[in-house]
Amino acid sequence: MIRRLAICLMGLIMSLSAAMADDGRDVFELLDLNRPGLEKVRKNYEKGRLKKASKALLKYYRHRKDIYIPGQDSRKASGKDYIWAGDAMHHRFHVLEDTVWNYGKDINWEYWPVKDIEMRVQLHRQGWWTSLGKVYCTTGKKKFAREYVAEFRDWVAKNPYKPFGVSGNGTVSSGTIDVDSPNECFAWRPLEVGIRLLRWCTHFSYFKDARCYKPGFLLEFLRAYHQNATVLMSSFSPSGNHLIHQSSGIIRAGICFPEFKDAESWVRAGAENLNKEIVRQSTPDGCHFELDPGYHIGFVQSYDDAIQVARMNGRLGLFPQECLDRLVKMTRYYLDYCYPDGTHPCFSDARRRDDLADGELLQHIGVPDPDYKSSGHPESGFYCFRSGWDAASIIMPIKATERGMWHAQPDFGTFELWAYGKILMPDAGSYTYSGDAEIERQRAYFKATARHNALTLDDRDYDDPHPQVLEWTAEGPRQVLTVEHEAYKGLTRRRSISFIDESYFVITDEVRGPATGRLTLRNGLGRGTVERQADGSFIYKDGDAGLQITVEGPEGSTVSIDKDWFSEAMHEKAERPLIRLDATRTPGAGVQRFVTIIKPLKF
Repeated sequence: MIRRLAICLMGLIMSLSAAMADDGRDVFELLDLNRPGLEKVRKNYEKGRLKKASKALLKYYRHRKDIYIPGQDSRKASGKDYIWAGDAMHHRFHVLEDTVWNYGKDINWEYWPVKDIEMRVQLHRQGWWTSLGKVYCTTGKKKFAREYVAEFRDWVAKNPYKPFGVSGNGTVSSGTIDVDSPNECFAWRPLEVGIRLLRWCTHFSYFKDARCYKPGFLLEFLRAYHQNATVLMSSFSPSGNHLIHQSSGIIRAGICFPEFKDAESWVRAGAENLNKEIVRQSTPDGCHFELDPGYHIGFVQSYDDAIQVARMNGRLGLFPQECLDRLVKMTRYYLDYCYPDGTHPCFSDARRRDDLADGELLQHIGVPDPDYKSSGHPESGFYCFRSGWDAASIIMPIKATERGMWHAQPDFGTFELWAYGKILMPDAGSYTYSGDAEIERQRAYFKATARHNALTLDDRDYDDPHPQVLEWTAEGPRQVLTVEHEAYKGLTRRRSISFIDESYFVITDEVRGPATGRLTLRNGLGRGTVERQADGSFIYKDGDAGLQITVEGPEGSTVSIDKDWFSEAMHEKAERPLIRLDATRTPGAGVQRFVTIIKPLKF
């Protein structure tokens, strides 16, 4: 009892000492106190009455009406928010949608049981604070606001910024981090800084009226927020998707906190980056250069975040019309191959739930309804056969692109298949990003060409493809895509997909060239079951939907039912059946042909 009292007394003395040492003078120096509405703050500050100045500053922010903060109108908690907030009360943080770890009573911000870089950096984006805020606003229960304040202070105290540059322990701009890097490389990577600027702003709107949001805490928040913006201004990534999130974050910081003297320079820097990068990071037909549906829509949504905060605060003029037009084109591109439930194919590093969940985005951007069904983009390489736009439609998105950047996969010609409300032939997915040796092994497994709906030689990954589109017909009773590429040195592969009467598919794979070895064609299925029929075809069933699949290969080929894995979310995988066709390619074999017929069924 005496020991516990002594510890509490020591903590109280330390807290009082910190409060006496931190009068917030440095924060007031960061602000333009000549702005309208800050007269009382300036008057008290100039007379040295810092406590009164901080109280007046909090009152100003609580009653400020001329600044719109994104998210301030959407405070109603969802079922997921209640789960995340409830877990956060016990320091069980959802670092990703389906990954939750216990970080301990005394929060260990360096806890990292699975050495995947993505799991470590996501922690420092504090996505669950949004849930704490929504549950607080919905219920009015003070404990959620108190927990936010306590966790914010704990994070700031335990994750001080330390400059780090290009070294063996990680790089500031590229986003690359070694697993043995010091904590600051994860906590202060510029991407995480940019995302914090986006999220902390919204958290501020949720909690600023709470009784536990004291004037002293406001100063702590403003100091930390300004530090994040200052760090980011000196460490923008040179290009890539990271720069988009960073730029959207710095624009929000400047527009939503114009009281900072540096605010306008933040806004100008972010707008300049975005206006330049939307051209650099997209093809003229509207495809994001990562060739990944998840990163494509992430780019669109992040860019739209910046546009909407600008529009709602009278700053839409930051973005020229040609950039807004490009964003419309990028959004239409995405909608061409996504599914009726709003999700998209798991090509490359895309995850199933990285979808266009915000319906308001389409209203913001003004994307017209399509007057077509099937669509193709030969310039960048995404195609989609579809019988319609509702859940009962038959939809086959196809990825026939160049090799692409780090997030892309060597999967030329792979496809998914949706029919009657279900994804019946999912792509392999990615499962992990980067990390220690085990994580890299898992990533390599899912990334391999042999995991996809493709034809391989000795299960090797494809060489860099330079595809040629030989035919593309998007209308009529026989719609056709025929593409060709040099899959391996000495082996050219041609894939032709015909969509017949908008009801079934005929896929023909042809190979030619001097290369020899084992040819394997895989057609991966989903979570259902598959049976071989007497006529050599297969029936796949997943609830009330399914497929009839018939495969035929060169003379001497063998057909079998195999098993493999696919992944639709980080660190989640499911076993699935696949139909495998093997053939031998010998010297002088000439052209060898594989035919697959896929007919969707409704049971």
